[in-house]
Amino acid sequence: MEISVEKIEGSTDVKYFYDSYTVHIGNHRILTVVTYCEITAGKWLKQAKKANNSKSLPKTLVVGFSVERQNDYYSRYGLLEFPYELLHICIGSHCLLYRLNDPDLYKPPKFLAHFLSDPEVIVVGMGIKDKSSHLEKEFQVKIKNAVDLNELAVKGMKRDELDLGRYDLDRLAKAVLGKHMDVLRPGRKIEWFKRKRPYYHSPELNDEKVMFTTADAYLCYRIGSQLFDMIHGKASSAIAAAAAVAAAAKSRKNKKMKKGKKNKKGKK
Repeated sequence: MEISVEKIEGSTDVKYFYDSYTVHIGNHRILTVVTYCEITAGKWLKQAKKANNSKSLPKTLVVGFSVERQNDYYSRYGLLEFPYELLHICIGSHCLLYRLNDPDLYKPPKFLAHFLSDPEVIVVGMGIKDKSSHLEKEFQVKIKNAVDLNELAVKGMKRDELDLGRYDLDRLAKAVLGKHMDVLRPGRKIEWFKRKRPYYHSPELNDEKVMFTTADAYLCYRIGSQLFDMIHGKASSAIAAAAAVAAAAKSRKNKKMKKGKKNKKGKK
């Protein structure tokens, strides 16, 4: 699947600090906004939510989601946990890349906490529970309904011969959405930034970084939406599906714990 990116001319706003892009993912066109401004990000979430109230999932909004750091740092004791730096949200054909401020220097983003704690918002992503935990610890932002895509795929596809619980995003996209959703990625690390701009202090994201990050957020959204339809049909609520996946995951965890206790008793 071919993907490309174009910066929208005249879309850079010096007052509200954002840049806009058009990202083509196969035959799909995604409008992406990159910003570190809370006002801009808050307005984007309000507008995207109004524009994407799905008729097939009444009173529910499915959101493709992820967060990441530019670099991982290690010590002799293992991976050091630094705060997340970039948040990705995809709703339909709209994507937001929000540059998170250092939580030690700035107040937690209230608009983000309000949006992600909305009971009608279903947040889907890879390794979402671990990311949600770190996001709450670092920024006091709690996700009300976090659904792991691997767990959702196990329940939705019911393909015991596939190890869907261990698939990465690209393999999961091909399994759920079809082989045509294969993303060709560069065999090198993608640089995050261009040189600093003269009119404000924050550097501009590289076009390539915008393109692949948008693709990842969009795939999370598409996979999640497709799996919810598989599980409960197009006319039912994703809230019920999210609850069902969470209950199934909890049940599997309890079974493993019980099995582990029995094994310990047997050894004694």
